[in-house]
Amino acid sequence: MEIQILDVDYVLVDEKPIIRIFGKTPEGTTVCGFYEGFAPYFYSDNERVKEVLEGEPGVVGIQKSSMKFVDKECGAYKIITRNPAKTPEIRSKAISAGVTPYEADILFRYRFMNDFGLGGLCWIQADATPIGTSTVKVERTFKLSNVKRLDKIIDAPMKMVAFDIECVSETEVMPEAKKDPVILISMAFNTEHQGQKDLVLSTRPGKDLKAFESEKEMLQEFINIINSYDPDIITGYNTTNFDFPYILERMRKLGVKAMFGRCNTKPAVDRKVGADYRITITGRVSADSFKIIKKDYSLVRYGLDFVGEKLMGEKKVDIKKSQIGKYWKGPQEEFEKLVYYSKIDSVLALNLVLKLKLLTKYFSLSKVAGTLLQDTLDGGEATRIENFLLREFNKDGYIFPNKPSDSETVSRQAKAKIELKGGFVLDPKKGLHSDVVVFDFKSMYPSIMISFNICPTTLVRNREGVDKNNVFESPAGAWFLKPEIKKGIVPKIVDELMTRRTAAKKKQKEATDEFLKASLYGEQWALKILANAFYGYLGYARARMYNLDIANSITSFGRDIIHQTKTMMEEKGFDVVYGDTDSLMVKIGVDDLEKIRPLAFSVSKEISEKLPGVMELQFEKVFKRFLPLSKKRYVAWKFEPTKDGWDEKLEMKGVETVRRDWCPLVSQTMRSVIEVILKENDIKKAVVYFKGVIGDIVNGKIDINTLVVTKTITKKPENYDGVQPHVELAKKILARGGEVGVGDRIGYVIIKGMDILSRRVEDPAYVVEKGLELDSNYYIENQLLPPVERIFTALGISKSELLGGGRQIGLFDVLKNTNTKKVVKEIKLDTLGGFMCKKCSQFYERPPLVGVCKCGGEILFSSREGVTEALVVN
Repeated sequence: MEIQILDVDYVLVDEKPIIRIFGKTPEGTTVCGFYEGFAPYFYSDNERVKEVLEGEPGVVGIQKSSMKFVDKECGAYKIITRNPAKTPEIRSKAISAGVTPYEADILFRYRFMNDFGLGGLCWIQADATPIGTSTVKVERTFKLSNVKRLDKIIDAPMKMVAFDIECVSETEVMPEAKKDPVILISMAFNTEHQGQKDLVLSTRPGKDLKAFESEKEMLQEFINIINSYDPDIITGYNTTNFDFPYILERMRKLGVKAMFGRCNTKPAVDRKVGADYRITITGRVSADSFKIIKKDYSLVRYGLDFVGEKLMGEKKVDIKKSQIGKYWKGPQEEFEKLVYYSKIDSVLALNLVLKLKLLTKYFSLSKVAGTLLQDTLDGGEATRIENFLLREFNKDGYIFPNKPSDSETVSRQAKAKIELKGGFVLDPKKGLHSDVVVFDFKSMYPSIMISFNICPTTLVRNREGVDKNNVFESPAGAWFLKPEIKKGIVPKIVDELMTRRTAAKKKQKEATDEFLKASLYGEQWALKILANAFYGYLGYARARMYNLDIANSITSFGRDIIHQTKTMMEEKGFDVVYGDTDSLMVKIGVDDLEKIRPLAFSVSKEISEKLPGVMELQFEKVFKRFLPLSKKRYVAWKFEPTKDGWDEKLEMKGVETVRRDWCPLVSQTMRSVIEVILKENDIKKAVVYFKGVIGDIVNGKIDINTLVVTKTITKKPENYDGVQPHVELAKKILARGGEVGVGDRIGYVIIKGMDILSRRVEDPAYVVEKGLELDSNYYIENQLLPPVERIFTALGISKSELLGGGRQIGLFDVLKNTNTKKVVKEIKLDTLGGFMCKKCSQFYERPPLVGVCKCGGEILFSSREGVTEALVVN
């Protein structure tokens, strides 16, 4: 029988654990396989473990083991226990007796999976005997034997449901699950459920919904629908930190058992881990599209409405969060709009997963790393690496190291701050460069690990009697045995991952089936992610395999190799303008793309032949124009070679073109300035364009919608500490009889006035209606200038040149110099508009007597021509 693994857990029968494998058959049938006879165990390096634990009721046996330790030469002892849940107690007893346990903190399900070479979403083949049981909710159940991993790529058909809840607070604050009810639950299905693609549950009757007398009945129906539809994956938008914790708390409050997993004895649970929740639904997977979008996409905002429109062109219904209560209690027409609003939320959440194929990469990462899909979605990189390494080290006869204690972690972190050195970064040559070729070291750190056999198992800890001819010595001073003496496990793993990735990429290019193509893309991505993560893991203070000598050796080899390559480039007469960790930007004296291509490939091949081991220098792309701003920050007009020609686009590293606290005009202007500089190679035109934007702001010619900054009200305005612009505007809107509430997004602009900036916020529609004047100085000095000025500064253009004046001076500077011989240019009085604080932008008609703003900021002259300080000194 073939099964694709979705979830693994265990149950106890007569104090013995039985493994349960929840999964799908190739036809899409939901199954659960039971495997008996696998016992938990851990290791020790101390013979005293026998006298300490022999006779312990939870210990089945203690055996001498042939397994080895990574960092010590001594015998190993295997302690086999009876009950996985009791293993921590046995481990604690060993520790208190001075005996160190190893691998005693490995989750039992992962102990089983790794011993059998299994992983999340991998396929297994097993002998299966049908059995009857009432403990699980699946179509078929079996007793399994002879379980083996099956090499299979295509996934079983997966059923998916998205859900969304709406709640109402009676106190006009964010709803609280302990007291505020769920009023609507919408659900959307990727395959029809009882003839429906979506549905809405409600405690108020109406059209196009299923109504209930009470919230409790509605919650029970939600559970019934999940169980009858039997989804493999439950998704939604921000379900992990809102919908699931909320609905589970309501179930607890109302005495509804949350039995919507595939086990009849284990309810769905939520638990807080740091700032986030973890959701566990036995046999199913909780996949929050919000968390995936935040990881995989760089956006200005992450609200469902913005994300849906930006990534799919699909919008939500226009109802503010604060209006939900009003629509819920309002006339039928408003209520029906709210029902549709709720339905669209779950439909959008499902479409994000399906249309953007959000889970494809995580399916592949599970298969490669071996972690269950739920753990792949919830866990970090270290979790995946450690699970992968556990399997590989055990396979090679090595016992995995323990997790460090908190005190050991702190000690490691303190030492690393002083001793851990990063990669090579060359100071960039200033100015705008043309025709720069980018050479990139293929998988630099993984290649270094392979080339120099870097691994905890090959690190020479005692050099006595070791022939130096048999080792690689890193520039950091560490020794590693050469592979002919002892092949390292980590280099072997990394080499296999890179080889598999090359094969997957080749198959992907050849594939014609879209599903296969997507699966192969996900596989090669996952292999790349894992291979490139080893360096970071080995230098991570909380890692089991942490070793500062190894981390420093990898980066020192990297610095050394890139220095050598730079020298080789310069010996050829080429000009290296910048270098960063694993790449070099080089001018090779050719300005035609078609001539650059063969020459760059030739150079990369020639230098690769001189590099050690498997190190390879690749011709990656051409920067037709390249403007370095500082180390690790640049903008470039990129051309990547393709089979049919060149793929052209702008590349920006370490440079933000979009930020939440910027108005849209900033991003538009910044991108336009960069495009003129890079694509047209016309710095003067970029300056003229920027001055034009400033002039339009000063003269009120800019569309007010491009000057709006938007923020969310997260609590009642009166409950905020301090003064915040969007909160002050909320107070104004409420005072005028308007509507605004918790959860609403508020767009504001800054108008001219005497008050502090936060109190000069205004509603854009109100500004237009009343003909109010915007604070052009704020938009120039606080919004436009800071990001754009960095671009122009790299070209040697000063702020005063951009604003059309010379050096700026403050009021005190003028007063102090009135008796000197310095010549001050004539100022046209009709251009002066008063005085302005440089720090907070407060406007004054007359300068304050103390000479500084009440915030302590410097007072400067203000000009209607857009120059903050109108006085210019020769």
